[in-house]
Amino acid sequence: MRKNIVKIILDVSLAITFVLLMNPRVFNGLLFHEVAGLVIGVAVLVHIGLNYQWVVHTVKKIFDRSLSGKTRFSFLLNVLLLLSMTGIIVTGILISKVVFPHLLSGENHALREIHDVFAKLTLLLVGVHIALHWQWIMGVFRKMLKTKEGNWNKKAIVTSVLILALFIGSMQWLATNVKPNEAFKPKFEQKVAQASETFPPPGKFRERPHEEHHGNSHPLLVILGHFTF
Repeated sequence: MRKNIVKIILDVSLAITFVLLMNPRVFNGLLFHEVAGLVIGVAVLVHIGLNYQWVVHTVKKIFDRSLSGKTRFSFLLNVLLLLSMTGIIVTGILISKVVFPHLLSGENHALREIHDVFAKLTLLLVGVHIALHWQWIMGVFRKMLKTKEGNWNKKAIVTSVLILALFIGSMQWLATNVKPNEAFKPKFEQKVAQASETFPPPGKFRERPHEEHHGNSHPLLVILGHFTF
């Protein structure tokens, strides 16, 4: 049970961090995006390590007819997830502007597009992965929130509510106090902003406020939007 609780905590943290990375302007922008992306890479390895016995057992029996179709599908899904996550991390490192700024010079739009495709594919695979393990997830939560006699564990419920409130409060505080670093805006946007400040256009010709390409960057809205998907 303790191992399952560790798995749940790790997996929930992975899922929340991953959906936050779907919008590169969350918190302070590229710094969080790149560092958290590398942390996810390490966390995925830990996730595989926690499920090492299942992986070895399934690999040994992959050609055994007694292996259920659900297990085969789950194994294939995990392989695809590992490949897509590897694709995200490798392309992310190559286009890095903060952690590894000197690997590639200039903008590489092709790699950015590939990075984006891998991210969307991984989001889809994560959704299928959660659906496939939904009964196990609910079973672990029931054991966490109920006693052996089947009654609700009040302490566990209160703790869960406090953790949720703390999480929501933290996200709101970070969204309010940590803004995207303007230094990482595209050079064209910086030049346009500087020109506008130097030679402000007449009021009737002023453009509407720039809408973010990635939508609203408030972390709670990003999490809600992608988990709804």
